[in-house]
Amino acid sequence: MESGWIEKALAFGRLGRHKVAIHCLDRAIETNERDVEAWFYKGLTLEKLSRHDESLKCYDRALDINPFHAKAWFNKGAVLGNFGNYRKALRCFEEAHRQGHPKAGDAIDACKSELKIYG
Repeated sequence: MESGWIEKALAFGRLGRHKVAIHCLDRAIETNERDVEAWFYKGLTLEKLSRHDESLKCYDRALDINPFHAKAWFNKGAVLGNFGNYRKALRCFEEAHRQGHPKAGDAIDACKSELKIYG
């Protein structure tokens, strides 16, 4: 992390001040538009504000920068799954699993159950 903007965003997020946190993350992105963590945390914060389409775009941007970011794959899958897009969610969870995300296996099983895929 190149600046303190992400740390500030996380602190504001813990206080429930998500709009201020997004402002801080935007500043981090202005400083370095390839800051994968800033994009990831912006996606996470937008989720908390129920701005799901925007959060997906942030996760996609994070994954464009670093396609091995397990948490971004997992969170993208969770957003997609919450809206019933289980096929796309399953692909995200499978990638998160390949990247070593500890909860991805359970998420894969849940998606397969929703899709009635057994085995």
